[in-house]
Amino acid sequence: MKIRDIYQLPQGEVQEDYALDEWYNTLINKDITELDISDLCRMIKQRSIFIELAIDKAIGFLKLNPLEGDVYDGQLLEVLFSVDREKITEQKEPLKEVLIDVKEKVEMDDFMSDEDFNEYIDLVEQFLTKINSY
Repeated sequence: MKIRDIYQLPQGEVQEDYALDEWYNTLINKDITELDISDLCRMIKQRSIFIELAIDKAIGFLKLNPLEGDVYDGQLLEVLFSVDREKITEQKEPLKEVLIDVKEKVEMDDFMSDEDFNEYIDLVEQFLTKINSY
């Protein structure tokens, strides 16, 4: 089922020169299964575009690949970390499970440098602290 149908949204007029409007209109005409990592990162960055759906799909992507990202490794987790705690309340437990799993399974060899590995693990720790604080 298309996102537009699920949320009962009208098709907006696409304005030339507005990439965000063009992307949004393409997005709402996608089936949920067609969402890709680029869509998810952008949805989360926009903060209000189907955020619950984006969080749910992001957790699924992270279960398969904890280093998932559109532009760089780990980007999905990084943008997800930026979401307000109130928005992730319903997904707290599944997200916590993913973060614990990531912490246990991600290895130094998965990264280009020790610094990248340490930054990623620090992000996972900060995210767990954020989730556990409420």
